[in-house]
Amino acid sequence: MRRNANPGARRLAAPLRRIVERLAVIACPPEPQPGLGLLTEFEATLSALSPSVRRLVVVGLVAFDRGARLYPRARGRRFARLDDATAQAYLRLALARVPALALIKGVVVMCYYELPEVKEQIGYRPDDYIALVSRRRLATYGPQILAGEAAVLAQPSAPDAP
Repeated sequence: MRRNANPGARRLAAPLRRIVERLAVIACPPEPQPGLGLLTEFEATLSALSPSVRRLVVVGLVAFDRGARLYPRARGRRFARLDDATAQAYLRLALARVPALALIKGVVVMCYYELPEVKEQIGYRPDDYIALVSRRRLATYGPQILAGEAAVLAQPSAPDAP
């Protein structure tokens, strides 16, 4: 869900913002466009996490970024500064060696694909499908659904405890 102004969301420091943006460019085709709101969405998502989990995500991002310096093809550069091919290769290697990194990547990817502009760009319009499935479900199971609803609504309420 997109948030334009979330007073509870903390703004990430510039270096962390660059790491998140770079990770999104590598992990989320088609390539994210600047200004779509990915960072706002990511910051809002982080703000919903407990402080300890939030710190783990931030530490994981920094370790991932700095760990690229040890990757031979990176030639001492951080992940945020790698070219696309090297960044993709490093991400694949890091994901294979540190499975928990997939969780952080998943949060970034989820935030990216949650953006309305991205949904439109990739043609994600679930409303028609949901309406079709709902009509089919009612046509197939309508009587059972109505009977189940009636049974639930007909339940006598529990007596009040003294």
